[in-house]
Amino acid sequence: MFKSLKAMNLQEEQSQESHPPDFAAVFAEYEQPIYNYLLRMTQNQAEAEDLTQETFIRVHRSLSNFRGESSLSTWLYRIATNVSLDHFRRRATQQAKVALPLEEAKPDGKWVDETPASPEQLVAQSEMSACVERFIQRLPASYRTVLVLHDLQGLKNREIAEILDISLSTVKIRLHRARNKLRESLDAGCDTTHDKRNVLVCEPKPENGEGNGR
Repeated sequence: MFKSLKAMNLQEEQSQESHPPDFAAVFAEYEQPIYNYLLRMTQNQAEAEDLTQETFIRVHRSLSNFRGESSLSTWLYRIATNVSLDHFRRRATQQAKVALPLEEAKPDGKWVDETPASPEQLVAQSEMSACVERFIQRLPASYRTVLVLHDLQGLKNREIAEILDISLSTVKIRLHRARNKLRESLDAGCDTTHDKRNVLVCEPKPENGEGNGR
């Protein structure tokens, strides 16, 4: 009898484990983080709201097929990333521009540790001026995605690799190159300082000799 009860309990546990998560609970927990991510990707509140809605429409359609092969958050960020990249491709087509390809870099076997140095260290601030965010927005989509996921959303490299379905080495390379490109852009276009709250503040440099008193 006890064996029979134990078997029934085990079957119930397995049934509960295989049951998909409740959509309302998933939406309540992840709607704000996903919106924040998409806002940082687009720098446009209306676009971020639309893409968040599209993300959770896709989540609702696919949630019954979620089997826990990756973490729920990884799965959600993967959907949100695909939604945002689809959006950028559509926008690029509408503007009759060639979309930037997602570069699949090959690791050379040598990699420096990923400890960030200034000014990429500054990017990890949870708050930063709109000027700096605009420079992030100008990065190629493949670089912007890993930078936002890692430095702004706080995801680990392995999580990002799962989300983007790329190798860990490729994540490291893209992140390294994204930080370098951002550093170059900031150095060329901005004077960066910190305010009293230790938030990175960017003051655009004058163009064409403006502001030099001539």
